Amino acid sequence: MPLSRRQLASSAVVQRQLLNSHEIRLMLRELEVGQGISPGRILAGTGVSSRALADPGRRLTLAQELELYTRIARVNTDPLLGIRIGRQLPLSSYGILGYAVMGAMTVADALALLTEFSPLISWGSQHTLTDETCRGIPCRCLTLFPTAADTRAGALEVESTIASLQVVFNELVGDPVVFARIEMAHGNPAGSGEEFVELFHCPVVCNSSRNALLIPVKLLCLALPYPQPEYSALFRDMCRNSMSSLLEERSLVEAIREMILAHAGSVPTLEQVAAGFKLSPRTLRRHLQRIGTSYRRLLEEVRYASACRYLSSTGLTVAAIAAQLGYADARSFRTAFRRWSGTTPAAYRQRHRHSRREIC
Repeated sequence: MPLSRRQLASSAVVQRQLLNSHEIRLMLRELEVGQGISPGRILAGTGVSSRALADPGRRLTLAQELELYTRIARVNTDPLLGIRIGRQLPLSSYGILGYAVMGAMTVADALALLTEFSPLISWGSQHTLTDETCRGIPCRCLTLFPTAADTRAGALEVESTIASLQVVFNELVGDPVVFARIEMAHGNPAGSGEEFVELFHCPVVCNSSRNALLIPVKLLCLALPYPQPEYSALFRDMCRNSMSSLLEERSLVEAIREMILAHAGSVPTLEQVAAGFKLSPRTLRRHLQRIGTSYRRLLEEVRYASACRYLSSTGLTVAAIAAQLGYADARSFRTAFRRWSGTTPAAYRQRHRHSRREIC
C-alpha cells in the first residue's frame, strides 16, 4: 500500500534518531526491570540525560553510543540480553530505511539496501557482502563489524543486530527465514540454548574468526510480497540524503564539541564558533536547528560530560572545576549541575565513585 505524506513525514522524524538510540533505551529498561540496575547509573558521566535519550529529535554521538554500549555490557549478567533486544527491533524500527527495504522487489534487493545504508542504523555501523559456499550451498555472506572496541560491547551489538535481521527478514518474507549459518566471533553460554534455537533455525557457530550471516542465494531470489517499485527511487534518494546529512551533522557537531573543549577556562561564543567555520552566526544557528539541537545545548552537553569526568576521576575542587568549565563562580556551576543531573556535585562525586567501582 502506498505511503501517505503523513507517514513519510513521521518516518523522517523517527529516522532523526538512529536505531541504536532506541536499542539503548530498550537495553536500559531491560536492565532496570530484569536486573535492578537503574538507568541513571549507566548514564552518569556520559553527558546523556534520560530526557535527551528519549527525545526523538536528538542523536547520540558515536562516542556516547560506544560509552553507553560498553557500560551496559559491563554490568549486564544476562547472556540473552542482545538476542531479546534484537527481537524487539522489527522493520518499523529502522525509520525511512525500513520503508525503503519494505518496498524492495526481492530479498537480495532488501539485503543490498540494509548493507549500503547501514550507517543510518548506527553512526559507525559497517557491513560487507561477499559470495561464499556453505556446506555446498551458494550464499551471500553479510559480515558485521561491530562499532565497539570493547569485546563485551561488541558481542552485545552483534547479537542484537543478528536477532533483529532475523526478525526483519521473517517480516519481509511473511514466514520464518532459515539462514545457512550464523557465525559469531565471541562465545555465549546460551548459544545452543532454547532461545537461540527458537529464533534461529540454522547452525550458530560461536568463537568464529568473524561475525557473519550466510544467506542462501535461493532465499535471496525470493520476490517480496509487497514491492513498491514506484517508490523505489524516492526511498533511495531519501536514504542517500539522510546519509549525506548524517555525515555533515556528525562532522559539524563533533567539530563544535572539539572547539568548546579546546577553550579550557573560557567559553567560546556562538560568533567565535561560527567564524571558525566561516559562517555567519545566523547560518550556524539555522544548521543546528535543522539537526535538532542548538549551540547552547551542545555547550551544556560538553560542560556536563566534562564536569562528570572531573568529579569522578580527579580530586579537583568544585571551584576549580567551575573555573575550568568557564563559570564565573562555584555557585553558578552548582546551580547548572543540579539542573543537569538533579543532584549536587558533591553527592554526584560520592555516588559515582562507588558506582564506578561496581561497573569496573
